[in-house]
Amino acid sequence: MTDFYELMNPENFKQNWNKDGFFIVRKLLDLSEVKELKFICDRILNRWIIQSKNPEETANLTNMAFLTEPRYFSEYPQQLTQLLHLISSDKILDILEYIFDFLLLFHNTQYFFNPANKTRMGDWHRDQQFDAKTEEIERLRMQNTVGIHVHIAFLPDNNLEYIPGSHCRWDSSEELNIRKGLNGKPKNSEDIPNSTRIYLDVGDAVFFNAWGIHRGNYIAEIPRRTFDIIYGTIPDWYTPPPTCFLQENIFAELTPRQQLFFQRFIDTYKNQWSSRLG
Repeated sequence: MTDFYELMNPENFKQNWNKDGFFIVRKLLDLSEVKELKFICDRILNRWIIQSKNPEETANLTNMAFLTEPRYFSEYPQQLTQLLHLISSDKILDILEYIFDFLLLFHNTQYFFNPANKTRMGDWHRDQQFDAKTEEIERLRMQNTVGIHVHIAFLPDNNLEYIPGSHCRWDSSEELNIRKGLNGKPKNSEDIPNSTRIYLDVGDAVFFNAWGIHRGNYIAEIPRRTFDIIYGTIPDWYTPPPTCFLQENIFAELTPRQQLFFQRFIDTYKNQWSSRLG
């Protein structure tokens, strides 16, 4: 079996990141890793749907977040350890540390799935636009912070579209009209120029800049299971919830490097968590 590190070309990753805003890592996970992690995430997804107020409506959403919430692991503590191992794996941290000359924090997890029976094209967006009241705030977030998605395909996935280079410039007038739904342009327009569709096979991952213009597509008839990890600098407009990170002894089976990675996350937000929890 080919070792993962034999397939890595970190200099190409860095060049593609700077130029396009994304790069693909083939076979980040092997098939046995995918099988185990998909089993865990599917169990969490099914529980999340069943326990929701409206399971039929929830099954037609496009993703769930916060897979590390303690409620999912009271009977399966080892599965939480497996997820934490993935989030802080050497494979991912080595790449992030090669590309950036500063440390990034963990932020959140998501799990993308195909809706039960309601197909729809996603809206074009930049992640930093959410809850930003002005264009100036959007631009400042784009300039002063970093957000990274790591999409890992548990099934073949071609649902992500991205506009290369949009992470390091502002929108053209046409892009802005579509992204904001101005002048009669739909936010989910098929006509946005220069977009590229990203193709992932099982175990592949795409690292992409969350501030670039992108969207997902949500096709009911095509199974989708894509695990997403978000990393970045500290967002001054949002505090991620603590999920499992206020529990004791959850790092016992992690390496010192992994423990340090998560401890930085805890130390960054523990005062805010304490004030909110009273």
